[in-house]
Amino acid sequence: MAYELTRKDFLDLLRTYKPSSYETFGPDDARFATPMHHAMKCRDRLHVALKSGLRRLPSEKQTIVDLGPFPGSLLRLLRRLNYTNSARLFGAGLMVSDEFVHFMHRDVQADIHAVNLDPTGGQFQSKGYSEKVPLPDNSVQLVFALEIIEHLTSPFHLLSEAYRILGSGGHVVLTTPNVTRIGNVFKLLIGRTPNDRLAPPGYDNPDDEWRPHAREYAMHELAEMLHQTGFNIAESRFFLGEDTQQCRQPVRQHGINWMKWPFYVMPHLRGSLLIVGKKP
Repeated sequence: MAYELTRKDFLDLLRTYKPSSYETFGPDDARFATPMHHAMKCRDRLHVALKSGLRRLPSEKQTIVDLGPFPGSLLRLLRRLNYTNSARLFGAGLMVSDEFVHFMHRDVQADIHAVNLDPTGGQFQSKGYSEKVPLPDNSVQLVFALEIIEHLTSPFHLLSEAYRILGSGGHVVLTTPNVTRIGNVFKLLIGRTPNDRLAPPGYDNPDDEWRPHAREYAMHELAEMLHQTGFNIAESRFFLGEDTQQCRQPVRQHGINWMKWPFYVMPHLRGSLLIVGKKP
């Protein structure tokens, strides 16, 4: 039977959620008007992604992988849900220190591995990271890749690894910023670049494992990439993945935010994309 994670249930979970030191931004972070942590900041996209993925997750066998697991919010939330509290949890990606690995294993019994999911870029070859998720073929029921493909030089290695480890009927859930969002349209109208979140030309810092955006995508591009990898499209939707709701912003920015709302009636002008691929 499909599990339905309601908005109320998710917000109730967040109210009792105790963030780790990896997730907490701290009281001195000038960006926020109130104390903030990663799960609360990203609550809209986390709920949309979890709701979509969990309704497709079988109840009898549950192995879940988070590609790009740092700072651990997704896996920690999954462990606190009754439906998935006995699932096998794995994470694979960058920013995986020994301390983070030990913490996640101790806290939620999640196995975390340092994996370079963007070998095409070549930035981390000197670090000797594995390029393969250390799980057997066809061994996983659900893969999450939230807000990661925009950081990759090419997403096809990540998608191929997701396809390899998923069993038949398994799903991969992707979220990413929408390149056609109304904010980008506004920037173009006033003569500004919509690429201000992308890595600047010539950016190359292998010591910085948090990468700026390499590229942003439209929905049809995500669907085509999933099809090329072998997935069928199980769901696609545009949503408002706001993560600035408690941010300090000048009055001018508040005005711009209000100006955006009438445009959200057109789905392709919303800020975020979710797409779900199903392995045949």
